[in-house]
Amino acid sequence: MHALKNTILCALSVAALLVFASCAGSSGNADPAAQPSESASVKDAKHKEREQDKKAMLEQLFVDFQNAIRTNVSADTLLAMMTDSTEYWIDSLELHARTYTAENLDTCQFYEVYAILLYRLYEREHLFVGPDDKMLYLLLSKSGMLDRLTNLKLGPMEVKNDRGSVGLASSPKVPIMIFEWDDSVWKLDLPQTLPLITKGIESIAVKKSWSSKKLALYWLDKEYHLKYSRLDDSLYEPIY
Repeated sequence: MHALKNTILCALSVAALLVFASCAGSSGNADPAAQPSESASVKDAKHKEREQDKKAMLEQLFVDFQNAIRTNVSADTLLAMMTDSTEYWIDSLELHARTYTAENLDTCQFYEVYAILLYRLYEREHLFVGPDDKMLYLLLSKSGMLDRLTNLKLGPMEVKNDRGSVGLASSPKVPIMIFEWDDSVWKLDLPQTLPLITKGIESIAVKKSWSSKKLALYWLDKEYHLKYSRLDDSLYEPIY
């Protein structure tokens, strides 16, 4: 009788272990192929929804950026709307405006040379409104290249993954402003944007075989010859 009781207890113990093993195996170690997965159409719909949300955010950033320029907000507010590489580039460009010689300017792109010469003209004519963030003010003010762009008729915003862009209404697929998705917000990439804006101007230099320096000086004279004198190669050298 005692032996029979032990046999029954052993059988029950084995059965319990089998049930436990079965339950444990059915939880986290199930065959992945047996798990339900999203269909391609669902994934595509979610992707399109994310892209639409990012596009709306990009459109709002552009409106906020335009308003910020026109209402003379703080430099920190403006810089927060631009990429980190943009801030570094602006700081470097201001240093170059104070120190670069005519030979140094030959290493710069046209839009950089133009900004440097315009900076020197502003310094010479005492046009800056404050002692700080001069290059930032110059690039975004009414005399800057970017302000002219924002007054043009632009096309719809385009979003592709982490890159945003906008073109002219007449050629919306050709970008003239570039934005980057930074974690959870859009930011303007100014060093990538400016050469797109000035591409048409640079074609003049190609036709006439001009250097970037000569083209920048020509464009300054075209813009300001009725206002200021000495728009000549004296601007190639630091004015300090």
